[in-house]
Amino acid sequence: MKVQRQASSLRHQVQDALRNEIISGRFKPGDRLVEQTLYTALDVSRTSLREALRQLEAEGLVEQVPHRGAYVASVSAEDAVQIYDVRGALEVLAVRNFVRHASDRNIVELAAVFDEFVAQSHAAGLVGTVLLDIKQRFYRVLLDIQENRVVGGMLEQLNNRVSLLRALSLSREGRMVHTLAELTEIVRLIQLRDEAGACAAALLHVENASKNVLGLLAHNGAHTLA
Repeated sequence: MKVQRQASSLRHQVQDALRNEIISGRFKPGDRLVEQTLYTALDVSRTSLREALRQLEAEGLVEQVPHRGAYVASVSAEDAVQIYDVRGALEVLAVRNFVRHASDRNIVELAAVFDEFVAQSHAAGLVGTVLLDIKQRFYRVLLDIQENRVVGGMLEQLNNRVSLLRALSLSREGRMVHTLAELTEIVRLIQLRDEAGACAAALLHVENASKNVLGLLAHNGAHTLA
């Protein structure tokens, strides 16, 4: 986990490095973020690290506990339900707009990114960050049409918390098979420009992801992802 001092500011590079570690699941909800360990691993100053942690706190990924330090934010079951409810409503709207307004070229691009996701999901030794990156590119294609600009902006506000939950969801044994099947159906229906079918499939995908995360909570006998 190193940062390279290039064009963007050092603080942004530190933020990006830590954000990726959290979203990938390497740092899990409730994990303590030990400053000395982090600034040594990142080869940055304590000041740069603290600035980055403050930004991640504003994004909802980090919690600062008085007299104890920084921790990866926990997600309560109640928060998870609300996050997925909002995500479901927004993604259905995004899929509807995409079916109605996307060009044939947009649809081909979406299918190509999904094909990459399928191929990489079967790759031996693949790390979760790669799959999460591809899935995020899938959603960028979905949202990168004029008619989804507002929806995309609203989803971006949820993105970090959703990505944290998505990392946990995908890591659960057996979930990937269902994820692939659900996304396959969404892409198939989009290619057919079946608006009602694609929207229903998108909502089902989000509902199943929500059930999966809540199942993790129940399995752990906890009320928060920590």
